[in-house]
Amino acid sequence: MNISDQTLPQPDQVKTETDLEYSKKARHGHGQDITDESGVRQVAGCLPIDPVNRRFLLVSSRKKPGAWVIPKGGWEQDETQEHAALRETWEEAGIKGNIIRQIGIFQERNKKGVKAHHWIYELEIREVVKKFPEKKKRERRWVSFNFHAFIIKKMDK
Repeated sequence: MNISDQTLPQPDQVKTETDLEYSKKARHGHGQDITDESGVRQVAGCLPIDPVNRRFLLVSSRKKPGAWVIPKGGWEQDETQEHAALRETWEEAGIKGNIIRQIGIFQERNKKGVKAHHWIYELEIREVVKKFPEKKKRERRWVSFNFHAFIIKKMDK
């Protein structure tokens, strides 16, 4: 679906973050993902923050072994961006929480140009569960705020 189409669901037909169901199975809505007027896929995700222990959570990438990524995935036709971000964070990381704010919109590029727009939100963690839909497909890794600052400084050199 194109985000500029007049056929977007009406507000009462769209799932919001309060409608989130913590399903035992990952939702696979291929063909249901929203695209922009250029056909670019729209992706939503959250950066789960643990402010008490000053850390955030990343998950292992399924496409790039050894890479650690923010939990994210396709924004589907019957969802808001926020709902999609919360759902993907649940499915990939087993995290329940509250969206605090939007961090930004980022472009994913490949050789052909823009591949996806990533709508990323800050999520304050409410609960970390042991069993979640993609537990057998992904690992979780906590990253301290201090380690993150070290990596950024190292990249700037």
